[in-house]
Amino acid sequence: MGRAGGPQIVSLGQGCGFQGTIIHELGHAVGFYHEQNRSDRDDYLIIYWENIRKGEEAQFFKLTPDQNLLLTPFDYDSIMLYGSKTFSKDPDHLRTMEGKNNRYLNDVNYKNKLSESDIKQINMLYNCK
Repeated sequence: MGRAGGPQIVSLGQGCGFQGTIIHELGHAVGFYHEQNRSDRDDYLIIYWENIRKGEEAQFFKLTPDQNLLLTPFDYDSIMLYGSKTFSKDPDHLRTMEGKNNRYLNDVNYKNKLSESDIKQINMLYNCK
């Protein structure tokens, strides 16, 4: 996980006032990486590199297996998983990723809570019972 000690700064810029976006950014503060960055993500997602806006490719880079400390099952509903058109060159027409079997991924802006798996990972990360 991306957990770091000490105070964590959460910065919300213009357009980040959606409840889902705020929860997503707080997810980073508690130590979460993006779900699409998991080392095993290719088992669950198709990434369309040619559709990603220039300069945003790192948002889709995979982590190494040793960075995946809390490998719960892949979670299509995670607040930490971007939507199918996030960082698209042409969001009206091009997907940057989708789930296997053409599964459309909902945008973080329209998710309004942590998923069951997100909660489980927080509990694991902070040794909560």
